[in-house]
Amino acid sequence: MKNSKVSLFVLALTLLVFPCVLMAQDTLTSRAEESFKHLAGTADEMPQMRLPEAATLGIRSKAAMLPIRLQPDAQGNAAWSADVPVDFTGELKMTLLAPNSESWRIRVTTGDGQMDLRNSFQVERQPGAVSLDGVSFPAEVFTFGSAKKGRWKVEIQAAGRTNRVSETAGYLVVSSDSPYRLYSYLNTHQTLTGKSLEFVASVFDQRAEIKSGIPKAIAGVVTGAEMEIRTPGGAIEKLMLNSENNRHFRTNFVPREAGQYTAQITLRGVSAEGERFIRTSEHVFQVLADNVTLGRLANSNVIDETRLRVSLPATGLSAGRKVVAYAEVWGRNPGGEALPVAWISGMAIAQERRNGVHLDLTLDARWLAMAGAKDSYELRNVRLEDPDYFVTLAESNAMTLKINQLPEAATKALTGITDDMRMGRKPDAFLANQITSAIGGKLLLIHGYCSGGNPFPTSQFSDYAVFSDPNQSRTHDQFAILIRNFGAQFPSFGAVAHSQGGAASLHLYTYYWSGFDYATGNRLIQTVGTPYQGTALAGNLAVLGQVFGAGCGGNANLTYSGAAAWLAGIPSWARAQVHYSTTSFTDVWYRYDYCSLATDLFLGDPEDGVTERAYGQLPGANNRGHKTGWCHTSGMRDPAQTSDSARNADMNANAAR
Repeated sequence: MKNSKVSLFVLALTLLVFPCVLMAQDTLTSRAEESFKHLAGTADEMPQMRLPEAATLGIRSKAAMLPIRLQPDAQGNAAWSADVPVDFTGELKMTLLAPNSESWRIRVTTGDGQMDLRNSFQVERQPGAVSLDGVSFPAEVFTFGSAKKGRWKVEIQAAGRTNRVSETAGYLVVSSDSPYRLYSYLNTHQTLTGKSLEFVASVFDQRAEIKSGIPKAIAGVVTGAEMEIRTPGGAIEKLMLNSENNRHFRTNFVPREAGQYTAQITLRGVSAEGERFIRTSEHVFQVLADNVTLGRLANSNVIDETRLRVSLPATGLSAGRKVVAYAEVWGRNPGGEALPVAWISGMAIAQERRNGVHLDLTLDARWLAMAGAKDSYELRNVRLEDPDYFVTLAESNAMTLKINQLPEAATKALTGITDDMRMGRKPDAFLANQITSAIGGKLLLIHGYCSGGNPFPTSQFSDYAVFSDPNQSRTHDQFAILIRNFGAQFPSFGAVAHSQGGAASLHLYTYYWSGFDYATGNRLIQTVGTPYQGTALAGNLAVLGQVFGAGCGGNANLTYSGAAAWLAGIPSWARAQVHYSTTSFTDVWYRYDYCSLATDLFLGDPEDGVTERAYGQLPGANNRGHKTGWCHTSGMRDPAQTSDSARNADMNANAAR
């Protein structure tokens, strides 16, 4: 009897406390969500807001990045050798990327004999660097002016013994103007532990390539394909790639731990001309330990006369977890035909409720009025993404949207699309608590990834403030929140940003309320050298950082696939507030030109040493033009793009503040 009374008491206490816990959690959640924008757009914009096919986001490689793993030789020295097939007669470059290579002896054997690279008059030797903003790894570039195709052998000898034969001491990068290139990609946006990931690789002929879409794979040229993966814990796994049609080579890998992975794919083959070749590509990707499932029914309730709260059930998602949610709202017209209404999206925090964990999105009922949708509502192409890496956590082709009651606005005539339909209501009360009584808005000068400091000459700007987060690798979301917090000391701000700082500024304006939303002036966000669609260097730098033990680490947001997943969530109205510029090296007929001799091996021209012009484009934004004679950062062949006084004067004069 006594135990029964205790049990009843505990049950009663639980029933009293549990609602209080939920109320406390809801209060904290609502405070955090006040800073989130409630994104939406027209049905016409739905295609651009969907994730692109992973197969279109591959890396095109013209080089072979060969790992140097020293082993004891007969004389007791540490040594390494490799056969390097050269399939093109003409200029050939070999780049040595190694932290302790100053005393190495490097010999190359060709059909014409043997030479010492550091002491041969036949080879031009130049110092260089592989760098992206603030991270840089030294390089030695050896250029053969008239290399003959054939089988080459490279031998490296380092003084002293080595007991670390399994570790990579550096890389030798070999590149020529051969038209045969490697195309490789990770065939999913959902990189989760326990989920099989497929890698695909092929060889294509650059001369026949269509500039848009997937390069056409050549059949029958690949003789061997393999992949080496380094896990977050440092373990190395080797896999073979196989093909059913001798055209596309595939392998599957199941990650068992969360964290950042790097993968190097190597293809060997024989060209149509009968010449042997080798190519590699380097990938960096983030794996998350989530197992989330979306339910089949989304409920809704009226918030006010205009808005509905749409609640998405998400099994397996931890309460308090922030995610990006996206869904397309569909209904039916009076004739019963399916009718697209609008897309809705935004940051959301998972909340524990009596019937499980849910995520809330906001639907402005004026979208329903504009589309003329009446009933049978559903959500299509629903996806949840991690806000840092834009890894897809869960997706659903369709969910029923239950609407028991509509706000008044759903039945009223609509005269036009307003800002609060696209972004939600501006939370003046919330921002009033964040902004001090500082006088006047500011122009924020914002650096890029891993930068040591501000790259812009402050003497060329007025009413500015310098944002500084030196020597760090941040995701776009982390970077954006830091900009928001720094800018909260001013009533309003605009931005002039370099490299990743441009993407972070756009991310901030898209997803969060900030001083951007109170600025006045011609151009809200101005950027130069931002790799909006990614850079091939993101994978290379992640691989090199493991060897040099330096740098800021890999950044998945800057890869082609990571940038594309992020960009799919950026609406047209946010892009329209960006004014961007690109640059590249000076190109003259009488010499070989580049910004960085070392990074030129990995990038497609024209480029600024980090960002390729093609991947620096932001569709839907304002392209302020492309200039030659300017490189990404200082220390490259041409001046740093941030030091262009003419462009800086124009940006300063037109900046919003």
